[in-house]
Amino acid sequence: MLFGLGQKNKPFAAAAKLIAKYSYPFFYAVYALGFFLAIYIDKKLLVTYLFIPFTVYLINNGLRSSLKKPRPFDELNITPLISHEGSPSFPSNHAACAMVIALAFINVMKASSLPFASLFYILVPCAVVTGLSRVVCGIHYPKDVALGWIVGVAGWFCEYEIFEVVLS
Repeated sequence: MLFGLGQKNKPFAAAAKLIAKYSYPFFYAVYALGFFLAIYIDKKLLVTYLFIPFTVYLINNGLRSSLKKPRPFDELNITPLISHEGSPSFPSNHAACAMVIALAFINVMKASSLPFASLFYILVPCAVVTGLSRVVCGIHYPKDVALGWIVGVAGWFCEYEIFEVVLS
């Protein structure tokens, strides 16, 4: 349905393509900014900030490699809105990484005394839009993105709790 909407509505498709293409660099920039803020705020915070997204990425890639689910454009013989290689699709790396980076950055901002820290709660909706854009572009199924979000959120909260115990 979302892919079909992208096929029928040119402005919607253009927005989805733009988001799908540039959301990863956006989240890398957010991650880099959070790295420098974490160094400034608290070294213990830096450990969680570096380790948790990295392990979520490894877990997600391990799932992708073991499950080897094809992408919609390979399986359904559709033309995606953006070019993409035929690598495994399930779960979505973009969705998992965007979500865990959003949560990690929010954690850094909560620890800071910056007056605009609450503005960064918009990162979770940005992570959601990132995942949805991948579906609209025909390079992920909705279940790929949903599991990516779950891996990102679950990985963040599980590992964060472990780090809270170990580092305190």
